[in-house]
Amino acid sequence: MDKSEHDRERFISLMAAYDLLDKSENPHRAAELLLEAGSLVDGEAEPKKWAAFRQLYAQYSETSDPEAAITAYRDALSVWDPVLDRDAWVACHSGIGSLMVNLQPFGPKELDEAVMHLESAVQAQPFLSSMLAVLYRFRSAGDPRENWQKRVHHLRQALLLIDRDEEPCGWAAANNELAIAIGDEPDADFGAALEERLRLHLESFGLLEGNKDDTWIDTCLSLSECYLFRGGIDDRENQEQAERYARLALDAAGTEVSGPLRAEVLLNLARVLMAPGRFFDADRIRQCLSCCDESAALIDPVRSPALMASVESFRANALLKLIQNGEPCDEERLAAHAEAALALLPGVEHTSSRRSILQVAGEGMLAARHDERAAGYFREALDAAASALLFAESREGRMQRIWEFRDTSALLAWSLLKLGDKENALVELEKGKGRFWRTDDEALSVAAIRSIVPSGGALLVANFSCREGAVIVVTGERIEIVWLPSFGKDRLMALQRGGLDVASPGGWLRAYHMRNSEHEAWRRMIEETGETLYRELWEPVLDLLQDMGIADDAELVWFPQGGSGVFPVHAAWRQDSDGSKRWLIDRFTVRYAPDFQVLLSGESGVGCASGSLLLVANPCGDLDFSELECAWVRQYHTGRELKLLHGIDATPDAVLDAIGSAGIVHFSTHAIFDLNRPLCSALLLAGGEPLSLERLIPALEQKAPYLVVLSACETAMSRISSTPDEFLGFPAAFLHSGVRTVLATLWPVDDAATAVLTGRFYRELAVNNHSPSRALREAQNWIRSVTALELMELMREMKNAPPPAGPLAGRIRTALRAFDPELKPFASPYYWAAFTISGKE
Repeated sequence: MDKSEHDRERFISLMAAYDLLDKSENPHRAAELLLEAGSLVDGEAEPKKWAAFRQLYAQYSETSDPEAAITAYRDALSVWDPVLDRDAWVACHSGIGSLMVNLQPFGPKELDEAVMHLESAVQAQPFLSSMLAVLYRFRSAGDPRENWQKRVHHLRQALLLIDRDEEPCGWAAANNELAIAIGDEPDADFGAALEERLRLHLESFGLLEGNKDDTWIDTCLSLSECYLFRGGIDDRENQEQAERYARLALDAAGTEVSGPLRAEVLLNLARVLMAPGRFFDADRIRQCLSCCDESAALIDPVRSPALMASVESFRANALLKLIQNGEPCDEERLAAHAEAALALLPGVEHTSSRRSILQVAGEGMLAARHDERAAGYFREALDAAASALLFAESREGRMQRIWEFRDTSALLAWSLLKLGDKENALVELEKGKGRFWRTDDEALSVAAIRSIVPSGGALLVANFSCREGAVIVVTGERIEIVWLPSFGKDRLMALQRGGLDVASPGGWLRAYHMRNSEHEAWRRMIEETGETLYRELWEPVLDLLQDMGIADDAELVWFPQGGSGVFPVHAAWRQDSDGSKRWLIDRFTVRYAPDFQVLLSGESGVGCASGSLLLVANPCGDLDFSELECAWVRQYHTGRELKLLHGIDATPDAVLDAIGSAGIVHFSTHAIFDLNRPLCSALLLAGGEPLSLERLIPALEQKAPYLVVLSACETAMSRISSTPDEFLGFPAAFLHSGVRTVLATLWPVDDAATAVLTGRFYRELAVNNHSPSRALREAQNWIRSVTALELMELMREMKNAPPPAGPLAGRIRTALRAFDPELKPFASPYYWAAFTISGKE
């Protein structure tokens, strides 16, 4: 008998045995028979028959040998045509994707491959949507917003497959997953997203009323979390609701529920007990630790490593709170719990969690004054955050992942300052800034930093990452530190938002939010904050500057940190013995910069102080004083090339076409700052059409002007809510795109004051040949002291200008006659302190 005949008979025998076999009882034997039978099929002569055997073998091998099953599915997939063999092609994709998910943990590449296979099959097998939703939740590659959109889409598809009336528990569970995803929307309005999430969870809760099963417990946990993070007027009520649902879940999670579920319930209560409030409560923190101890006894760390890691992480966080509030506590215990959590989360999919744990460990060591160990933990945390950033493939992706850096660089810098390593502290602090804008991670040299010190002046680099604050003063020859024992993170947050852990903002942010309905309170806040900043921040800094030989009239460059960028630090003041106010800008020129890199970058394309001017004037047609402002701008730029885009001519396309050939660009219009999506912040042009930063940046990167003046509201603001050191807003966007200098505003400014101040700014530039930063200082000092009589004379000079500027100046001059000639109408910092200069000059 030849080999072919033998193989044929063997094949028939194998298939006979296969037909007689109870495959459900013995899938392993079925797989063995199919494997051998398939090996007897000539794959080249009968490829589809061979593929069919490989696919059948894979199906029966899924449980006993999943990796062999994946290989077999891949073999079959190499044969099947996606159209002609649609069912088999779908089944192979579904099998590979499902098995890869079951073989977790896996890395980013494997996750992406699983996504590809399941996406190929989901249209034919909609039940795969729930699995895809989970993968998109943890996908690190690609754009975070696109991943989120896919996740929500698949969750909605999965929900459609469940009958709400027939399967209330299943429907509620799926609805809860959708709710959680809604709350995770990247760069969303957090409050609005949370309210929608809360609504969906309450819908699930109502459907399950009286049915206190695992899904009901999960729903209570989700509701507790929502109320815990919910902001509002009555924070106490939200806290009470969070604890109510946490205890409802605990009451229902008796001995009959699984150990891991009860552990999750206990951990949720621990989170509630440890939630920030206005006052530290050591007893609640100790209750939190008791919950963690009980949870730990219920968890098998081998089967549930992530859950056990959560227990260890909570323990470390609780101990950190005790240490930071002066309670007797063993920092070595904190470190041990942090290390235990890290050991349970080794994979790259846990990068974010590892970063958080490392930061807690670092802060614990810092609070215990183990500065060297703290620095080590912070370096590891930064490495974890940097590795996650590598997967960002778009601007949106980078924006989402820079939040992972939080204030870790500042904390590392603080540790180094405490160790006396001032130079490396400067370098590390810089690493926490500008990560969104640049992709390199090359460390700066101290020599490079010194090269940007203004002649005769100093760089002032703030660090408010701890309870004690510090300002690093850099001159051409020395680096010194001003320690601020009473002006650190707690004090800064009290000024900014009313406190470090308050859910509803107070302080500066509340006054700003209520500025229209409580206008006088807002004006008082600006002035009172300036006095506080002088007394608590500037006085010790000024003493050091004097000791270092920094003379009056020098230029200081201020690098904000820790959310201090919201304040006009140049508008600090003290009261002299005669009752008059002495302002910081009486003594010094103050220029701002988001980081060192923007001051070290190469020269811009066409920028020069005497270049052509692009004037975008009153495009919305509702700013009367804009006409006067622009008349002054033109007056001081006579003899130069001028491109005027006025009113309806100032379209976004027209501005983008013209901006590349201008040396100076002046926008006199409205602006909108988007706190949640800073790149969507926009200047409003003709017809109210927005020109967003997202559209402006590419044009600037091709050829950037020397100077951009943003005579509009809120253009100096930056996102401070999530990452204190990463400045995302108009100035940083323009500077990192090549613009040398940007004039912008910190709050909505008065139209008349803006016109007068801006006109004076251009006069100082043109007539006195000052740098932009010096020109703004001179203009601000002038407008503080200008009298009604002097303003009348200024308007008299302009009344013959072409309409509408001339007639408007005439009307203003007439109106000023009703005031005391010696009145100084713009003396309040409300009128002038919003204006800042950022950049190189």
